[in-house]
Amino acid sequence: MEIINTSLVNLHNLTMVNAINTIKKYSETPGLDIVVTPNIDHLARIITEGETSQLKAIYDRASLCLCDSRILQKLLKRKNKIINEVITGSTLTQLLFDEKHMLNKKVLVVGGEQHVFDTLSKKYKALELYHINPPMGFINNEAEVTKVLGYAEQVQPNFVFLAVGSPRQEILAEKLQLTLTKGVALCIGASILFLVGEEIRAPLWVQKMNLEWCFRMLQNPKVLVKRYFGNSLKLQRIYKAL
Repeated sequence: MEIINTSLVNLHNLTMVNAINTIKKYSETPGLDIVVTPNIDHLARIITEGETSQLKAIYDRASLCLCDSRILQKLLKRKNKIINEVITGSTLTQLLFDEKHMLNKKVLVVGGEQHVFDTLSKKYKALELYHINPPMGFINNEAEVTKVLGYAEQVQPNFVFLAVGSPRQEILAEKLQLTLTKGVALCIGASILFLVGEEIRAPLWVQKMNLEWCFRMLQNPKVLVKRYFGNSLKLQRIYKAL
């Protein structure tokens, strides 16, 4: 498996097909494997946190670390580091659900309101789905984390979709490694919301123009304008570190 090395993150250079096949293998092998999909927002956080970045340490230990950003792909290309295919968490999640890769497997979704999970269950009736939604701030509450770990241990899922935001989902993934004896945990952010239509992804032509970030920002300007502006100020530092 080819790895693109940088001082911020080491990316596994796979196609979507290879990534899905690898994830399916992980779902059956001993130990819990972790899949992460870093984008510019994540790298900006790592740049800010520096060498003590907890997120970077988790990425370094992940079984699969996949490029989730066309902008990152372009920056790497300028340094003669060629990413075969951008693998966004949203597309990866959609394909795993839509192409029936998880039939006859236990699938646990951590995060998301109950009505979102209900819509997901109705859309994918053939899948054996489980759900738990910890409260805000749960990652700093040992009792709430224990509830999630206990439920996961009870379910014994093959696939765990962690939809509680970064870096909470990455931190939780490593805690689950101490509890689950098999399976794969995917850190997917808002991917379930796209899957059920709660949020709308940019059209493919917008994605290909590297403007999906702009589409999302226009949908949620109160939250994303400030974040993306801050990220843009760190782009030069990110590029130097690649």
